Amino acid sequence: MTDSPRRRIGLPWYSREDYPRIRAMMSDPHNLAPSYDQWFMAAQNNERVAQEAGLEVVRVPITPEDFAAWCSARGVEPGSSARSQRAQEEVASRP
Repeated sequence: MTDSPRRRIGLPWYSREDYPRIRAMMSDPHNLAPSYDQWFMAAQNNERVAQEAGLEVVRVPITPEDFAAWCSARGVEPGSSARSQRAQEEVASRP
């Protein structure tokens, strides 16, 4: 039996300071918890569940300025799909 590398996934990660602006700029703010503390608890849970499933989780910092520029450059709406895509692109670009 060979050891295959664990699949890596990107998890969008926000700072407490940026969270209100991140949430306000999204096209789907209802898909993000109303408070940072609620988001943080859910994110930690999602991270743990993914790790328990054998995935390597990479926290990908998302800042309002960088995310807005990323969305603009790709012509995408800042929402859940874009957040996931941004995180996966970051993970794919790492060795």
